[in-house]
Amino acid sequence: MTTQQKIEELRKQFLRLKSGEAVQIAAQDTHVKMSARIFEKGKNANDGDIGKYDTSNPLYVNPDDSPKKFPTTGKPKANGKGASKFEDGTKHKTGYFESYAAFRKKIGRKTDKVNLVLSGDLQSDFGKAVMKVGPNKFASTVRQNNQDKIDGMNLKYGPIFRLTPKERTNFKQVLAFETFKLLNSA
Repeated sequence: MTTQQKIEELRKQFLRLKSGEAVQIAAQDTHVKMSARIFEKGKNANDGDIGKYDTSNPLYVNPDDSPKKFPTTGKPKANGKGASKFEDGTKHKTGYFESYAAFRKKIGRKTDKVNLVLSGDLQSDFGKAVMKVGPNKFASTVRQNNQDKIDGMNLKYGPIFRLTPKERTNFKQVLAFETFKLLNSA
């Protein structure tokens, strides 16, 4: 191999590394694991349960804001039933629930631990592919309303949307493997 050929080979390797392909593959692989941890297992960045759903504070929910519909009713009276109309005959626009956990149960969602899945919108948005947004920066596609949810959940429950030590190790291992592959491909 001539010096010129070696220089050309090294230039190609450099360009492959500079493309960020290895970083993007490592980021996407790790992001998939992070998404499963949060939305399927209900685990935080410390690998513990994110939290428990509230079981003590009553709330009213508009069926239009729910992924599954339910009858609109007021707070239950002494007989244990909530009326569908106010005393003046106006129909309720919301449904009364004893707690957020009761609401989730009514619409068929898990209540044993927080998993941040209600309509699936946040999970779907967060789970999109990791994209290159700068020379050395990658991010998942998250709409602002979902970024606000992420910020709120991190404030309420502590760190959730950060990498665990295991996910960091995974990123480094995949990056090392993909870098080796790029440098040794013809």
